[in-house]
Amino acid sequence: MSGYNYHILNSDEIRLVRLDPGHYKDKLVCKIIHTSLKSHTIEYEALSYVWENSSDPWTAEYNWAPPEGLFVFYPPPPDDDTKDGEKYGVDLGEGRIIPTRPQGQIECDGQEITIGSELYDALRRLRLPDRERQIWIDAICINQNDISERGSQVAIMGQIYTNATRVLIWTGEHFSAGPASQAMFDFISQLEYLITMIMYQYGPRDRKSINLAIRNGYISHSLSFSFLRVLLARAWFGRVWVLQEVANAKKATIFAGSGQCDWDTICSITRWLSKYDINGPLNMRGTICAIPVMDMTWDLSRRKEDPRKPSPPRLLDVLAGSRLCKSTYAIDKVYGVIGLACKEDREKIEINYRVSAADVYKKVAILELFRIGLDILYFCTKSAKKSVVTCPSWVPDWSQPCYHVSYFKLGYKCAAAGTSCAKFRIEGNTLVVRGRFVDSIEVVELTRRISEAEISKETETDAKESENYKELEVSQTPRDSKERGEVKLPPNFEMKQYNASVPDEDSMDIKVFEEAKWLPNMMKVAFPDGKITSAAYEALWRTCCCNRTAEGNPPNTAFAESFSAWTKAMGGLKLGDYEDFQVKGKSFMDSFTKHCDNRRFFRTSKGRFGWGPDQMRDGDVVCIFDGAAVPLVLRPVLAGQFEVVGDAYVHGIMDGEAMKLGLEAKEICLI
Repeated sequence: MSGYNYHILNSDEIRLVRLDPGHYKDKLVCKIIHTSLKSHTIEYEALSYVWENSSDPWTAEYNWAPPEGLFVFYPPPPDDDTKDGEKYGVDLGEGRIIPTRPQGQIECDGQEITIGSELYDALRRLRLPDRERQIWIDAICINQNDISERGSQVAIMGQIYTNATRVLIWTGEHFSAGPASQAMFDFISQLEYLITMIMYQYGPRDRKSINLAIRNGYISHSLSFSFLRVLLARAWFGRVWVLQEVANAKKATIFAGSGQCDWDTICSITRWLSKYDINGPLNMRGTICAIPVMDMTWDLSRRKEDPRKPSPPRLLDVLAGSRLCKSTYAIDKVYGVIGLACKEDREKIEINYRVSAADVYKKVAILELFRIGLDILYFCTKSAKKSVVTCPSWVPDWSQPCYHVSYFKLGYKCAAAGTSCAKFRIEGNTLVVRGRFVDSIEVVELTRRISEAEISKETETDAKESENYKELEVSQTPRDSKERGEVKLPPNFEMKQYNASVPDEDSMDIKVFEEAKWLPNMMKVAFPDGKITSAAYEALWRTCCCNRTAEGNPPNTAFAESFSAWTKAMGGLKLGDYEDFQVKGKSFMDSFTKHCDNRRFFRTSKGRFGWGPDQMRDGDVVCIFDGAAVPLVLRPVLAGQFEVVGDAYVHGIMDGEAMKLGLEAKEICLI
């Protein structure tokens, strides 16, 4: 907090803001008091908010922006005191600006202090009209210029939020100022009632009836669902610190403008929509982080309430779960969640802001190497964006998003390295691992859009070039189908069914349109000569589900029919055809979504199919390390040195087959 003269804290002390009563337009006045964290005589609340612009949807980096009717969701504040013609805000282009406010002033112990605009707006809304309010606020209660104090206070932040009587979640002033914000929260209460009635009428197992009922509700309340979707796209839901702030709360209330709602209500509703596979109204890229955040905070808080007292999660699990969350400082991707991890992991990571983020990330990686072995490499992924953290490729860079889930994290059962044991050593910034080069990447399908933020210029160029494949011919008389007894091509199989088409306006979901664009190109990558045998067709459909059902079992040959129904749906699925698709194609779609989401299809130089990380390219190599269950894609950098690109499913080598090919084992240097 700029300009305030802090008094030094004792070892067991924290500061609290004692906010004077007042109305919205009144001057902000407060005092700062010291109290012992062990004291139970002083009650306080704790604020959870975004330091920077909460009106800037963090999802803009993930190819999402607010709807065209911007004024509906972002009206100016009731006392807009900007000068005529002067606009503060985030420019979305075409004259659309999300209003923001300049920094504000607060009188603190007689001193005029400058605070951030989000905090200024929050305090004006949260101030009580008739009595003082005591709040713990990180930006004010911690001397941000004292690095030692920052470290020691962050270390006890979990306890600070645990001791608070309530956590106040501030999502922003300009979300929906005035009556609109409370109307949105009133809809959430109505939705809670609707869900209760649906569950009472159909029970938890009748998914079909539940699905239909909630979709009918969405059609009737589409605008209200849009309010909810925009709320879930707020910057607060993409902030890493909120995990421990809410997970440790006794009670939490979420505020948007003048409206408020119980956190558990909105959390349970959103998780319910996700659980029953009916989050279509919400599942735009705007909620890509909201649902994982809610799942994590819900599970962590319920874990604390469990009478069986289960152990807190491992640090690696929390880091993986919060990967899409953002922090102002890269080092806080670890420090911001360390308080949620088990005691064993907390004791190994000292919170010290004099250390670089790269050193902290490397320390975590080394600790995990000696705990779980080479499985830590499955959390490494190459990003299209240059990272602010410079660390070796074998060290997971937690400051970078990862849009796919590693097969290790999915619990995918395989043993690519057979029964071999891992052998590795660390030499400075190099990890030397024993392994085998199995194949190289020949072609990668690049038209599938993973995320706007991750589409580099190189990707766009490569994608355009990849569309220049010639039209395919189809061989419906495979020479090996009788010999192997494999699945035959479906009756009347024609390549034209994979031609991209624009769905009608009544198509069920925009995502179907997106799939239709890249699916034909996947077929061209798989079959460049246009000839498809039964063996190749079977390899393709098994690859497109990673040879597992959604439940993790090897699929039988009947799964090929589900694959056929799924591919047809990619050309556009109308609402009237949805029931038939649920019967014929949904089982394959569920498996594909689980195993191949946000991955790229590829073909190797030896004709194998697979799914790998977004940034893989032709010329990369497929490697199996001793003791590793899943193959890795590596990129040659210097002679004998490689970078980790990410893990991959490669059909035909997931169960130890490559270990029987007589390939030479080598020491491979990862830098």
